[in-house]
Amino acid sequence: MTVKEDIKSLLAKESCTITDMAEKLTNKTGKKYTVKTLSQKLTNGTLRYDEYKNITEILGYKIELVRNK
Repeated sequence: MTVKEDIKSLLAKESCTITDMAEKLTNKTGKKYTVKTLSQKLTNGTLRYDEYKNITEILGYKIELVRNK
């Protein structure tokens, strides 16, 4: 699963649109996010880890790294 698919899935589960997320990211970070820039980052695979982490936190999730057995 790609980051884009992960985020789209989480957004759908939480009934959050890309528009809502762009606004929430802007409020959380102070950096201007638009629907266009957020969509481009997802499509192009250029979303940074800190942006991914902020999105998951806004949606009420955390990223957990688990060692392979």
